[in-house]
Amino acid sequence: MGYAPGFMGYYQKSVHGKALAAGNQNAPSCSECHGLHDSRKGSDPSSRTYKGKIVETCAACHRDIAIAYSGSVHGAARKKGIADSPTCTDCHGEHDIYAVTDPRSPVAPKNVSEQVCGKCHRSAEINSKYGLAQDRFESFANSYHGLAVKAGSVEAANCASCHGIHDIRPSSDPASTVNPANLPKTCGRCHPGANQNFAKGAVHVVISNRASGGILYWIQAIYVCLIVVVIGGMALHNFLDFLARTRHRLAVRHGKIAEEHHGTGQYVRMSLAERIQHAILLGSFILLALTGFMLRFPDAWWVRPIRQLSEGFFATRSLIHRIAGVAMIAISIYHLLYLLFTRRGRKIGTDMLPRWKDLRDVWTNVRYLLGIGKQKPLFDRFGYQEKAEYWALIWGVIVMAGTGIILWFENYFIGLFTKLGYDISRTIHYYEAILATASIVVWHFYFVIFNPDAYPMSTVWLTGKISEKDMAEEHPLELEKIKSEQL
Repeated sequence: MGYAPGFMGYYQKSVHGKALAAGNQNAPSCSECHGLHDSRKGSDPSSRTYKGKIVETCAACHRDIAIAYSGSVHGAARKKGIADSPTCTDCHGEHDIYAVTDPRSPVAPKNVSEQVCGKCHRSAEINSKYGLAQDRFESFANSYHGLAVKAGSVEAANCASCHGIHDIRPSSDPASTVNPANLPKTCGRCHPGANQNFAKGAVHVVISNRASGGILYWIQAIYVCLIVVVIGGMALHNFLDFLARTRHRLAVRHGKIAEEHHGTGQYVRMSLAERIQHAILLGSFILLALTGFMLRFPDAWWVRPIRQLSEGFFATRSLIHRIAGVAMIAISIYHLLYLLFTRRGRKIGTDMLPRWKDLRDVWTNVRYLLGIGKQKPLFDRFGYQEKAEYWALIWGVIVMAGTGIILWFENYFIGLFTKLGYDISRTIHYYEAILATASIVVWHFYFVIFNPDAYPMSTVWLTGKISEKDMAEEHPLELEKIKSEQL
């Protein structure tokens, strides 16, 4: 049997309706709110449900809450006659009031910021009308707390967690939970051991705003320029390389250039230990990128289906991200030991060192790719492409691991470096992740997958071996050394 239509249907499903149906005689019925014989429209100033009187009506049952509300910034605004200031029904609803534990309730932890606070505090009209900061909701939505709530976390702080519920006061009020003197206690509810450093630095930060973003704005600006220049340069380099390789293959196919013939030998390019290192690094990197961007873009088309698989999505995502981070740090430490204490590792470290020849090779190759020079550079075991990627990877791992640890153990590091230090780490972590992911896709994936000589994929990372033909084309100097040693 369905619910009655209209308002009664909403009421019967509400917390009040269910309480009354369960036999709780204290639960309000229609007449308690609307009146019995003197019921009037809500637009009538004499009505009990008129917005200016709704607090008084609710106070009949919720007296303590009404007292707390009257001392809040919203209650003070109502007393001044500001009609836009929210009252009970603006937040909780009218006939369809649900318990705070009900996920349908607008004041449920996962909904309150978006459905209640956001209705007013992201409104440009209301903010301008009353001189409120325009960026408060935006800054929360883009913060770790805001993104975590959007991703489904019910434990992450929402607006009410910090500002209070019914007794919200301005930060200038000594009794406010967000007064600077009270912030350590407020933050300490979720961050045990929070000290005065938790209160240092802006809470609502919009990085894209030069005035309020401060150093974070400049970090973002530098990274954006770096990403555009580096990834743009990589894309241009690889586009020219693709054209050059394609021209060469077509010339061979049409008999304009004689195809070189090589032996059928296979040469070890990666040992088993190196392939295992590569596999762990690759797997951890992919997991880190996916789970990291899941947090940053929880509403992305590819994230939503994953979120719907489990209610514990956010906790699972966080766990996988941390496990992958530990795996990447562990394999990086192992690689360092491999370089220091194995003969083959020391040889890799020596061969990866930058040399003046690498700069000359860049110049020679650029001329060749542009069609100005006729001769390709002759690469040894590692050309400038591999060296640039290797040292960029080392830099990226150091930066991502360092900032990641700060974000993981935020209680300790905010207490040590202040919230601004945490925000700096978070900003660097995010933009370094974009730079690293884009570099792998544009640079590394091109050379091992998409370039015409490797497509559909180089199998070196699986078999560890490279053909003599590929050695002659990509690493002729190394092939020459190997053959001379065999004589």
